[in-house]
Parts: sequence; C-alpha cells; structure tokens
Amino acid sequence: MHNGWRWLKWTSLLIATGSIVIAVFLIWSAGPQRPARDSNGTEKPRTEVDAPVIVERKDGRVLWQLRASEASQQLDGQMHLIGPQLRLYTETGAEVNINGEQAWFNPLKRNVHFQDHVKVVYGEWTMTSQSLIYSSSSDQLSVPGAFIIHGKTVNAHGKHMVFHRINEQVDVKEGVWIEDTSPKWQGVTPR
Repeated sequence: MHNGWRWLKWTSLLIATGSIVIAVFLIWSAGPQRPARDSNGTEKPRTEVDAPVIVERKDGRVLWQLRASEASQQLDGQMHLIGPQLRLYTETGAEVNINGEQAWFNPLKRNVHFQDHVKVVYGEWTMTSQSLIYSSSSDQLSVPGAFIIHGKTVNAHGKHMVFHRINEQVDVKEGVWIEDTSPKWQGVTPR
C-alpha cells in the first residue's frame, strides 16, 4: 500500500509539472491576440490608429493634408489626434503649415480643431496661439483667441483672426497691434 501512494504522488507531480510546462509553451507561442468579438460574432471596431494621413482633394488638386503621430476614435465620432500637422494649400500654391500638441478631426464635416501650442508657418511669418480651427465647409482658418505673429519685418498680436484659403485674405475681428519695419508698407521710399 505504501508503494501505491508513492507511485500516485510521483505520477501526480509529473502530470502537474508537465501541465505547467505545456501551458507556458502555449502562452509563449500563441502570438498576437485576436480582436474581441461581440456576442453575435462580429469583430468590434478598433479605436486607435498609428500615424494617420487624411487628404482632401478637389478637381484633382490637393486642398489639404492632415497627419498625426497617433489617433483615437472618440465616442462622439471625432478623432483625437496627437502631434497633428495640417498642410493647407492656397489657390496660388502657397503652403500653410499648422501643427499643435493635439487636435480633434470631425470626419463628417472635415473640420480640424487644434489645441495647445499651435504654430502656423506661412511665407515669411510664424503665428502662435493656443487654439485654431480649420473649417472645410467655409474653407478658412479661424483663431478664436489671442495670437502672436512674427515675420521678417512684421510683428503683430491680436485676437480672433480669420484666414481665407482661397484669396489668402486675413481678417482680424478684435483689437490688433502691428509693427512693420518695412518702408514699402509705410508709404516711404528708401533712398
């Protein structure tokens, strides 16, 4: 009887150890996890995107191109973008480059709302602000709050600026201060 218990003890230990080794091997060799499925067997949508690129074209021309280092789908349908960069092309072919820490893209309206340390580079000037909205339907950039512009000969600051992509016209809706050191804009001819 004593021999029977010894045999049962060693057999049980061998089976348990073997089961652990097999379980570790199967877990290690399983590879990537399969996507989760709903109870009806359909795959759940994924909510994160690495390095997305969104492009809007009209009549064969690129109007704008939006990139980000990462994106996640929000419950309200918008995409939250980290490290967004918008390259906007004017009718004359000039580039307006916009970047910020984060943005929200509405895929239905094709609007982009930049937030936090927004920087716009256009020609010889650079504009900074905390918020900027590009509206695809009105085809314009809007800075609802304060902004600062630094250029080769121009420094300016103000509040609530609108940039129209088609005609490259800039409107400032509230107080603006401009310092321009270029004589040609002051009506003075250099000698």
